[in-house]
Amino acid sequence: MFQPYFSKISRYCGICFLSFLFLFISCKDGKKETSIDKIETEQEAKDISELSYQEIFYLLHDEDEYGVDYHGEVFGQDASKKISLISTSSNTCGDKVVLQSSEGQLNITAAVKVSFSFPGNSSQEIHRLYTVKPGETVPVGNSKLCYNGSEYLIQREVVSAGFEEQNEN
Repeated sequence: MFQPYFSKISRYCGICFLSFLFLFISCKDGKKETSIDKIETEQEAKDISELSYQEIFYLLHDEDEYGVDYHGEVFGQDASKKISLISTSSNTCGDKVVLQSSEGQLNITAAVKVSFSFPGNSSQEIHRLYTVKPGETVPVGNSKLCYNGSEYLIQREVVSAGFEEQNEN
């Protein structure tokens, strides 16, 4: 009399147990990925000679210093006298470097070449494009890279600068 009732209950419990087990394993796998990421960040840093172009880029620039990747031809020197690279003191490795505009009305678009020499690494330079509003500055990085206990000199130069019409929005 009670056997069919218990059979239904045991089947229901079995299904619930399997569902719970599936959810538990799924959640645990998500935690495993997080712990793998944490382990990778805690591992020793790569040797400077092993860094890829992308890794070097992220080491040299904070998020507000990215600019736009630039691989084109130079677009003139019309605005080169109205823009300059300025070093300012910083609490980080090396001085903070900014692009400063002395133009009063027009935006200036400048191509900046970032040069470096890391022992054993084939990457030697990065080109970035920045837009600077009249009378303002834009951060472009630091004068040094401190990496894995060593300091490396980073050189920047404006290779091209042109005026950009301001959009009336």
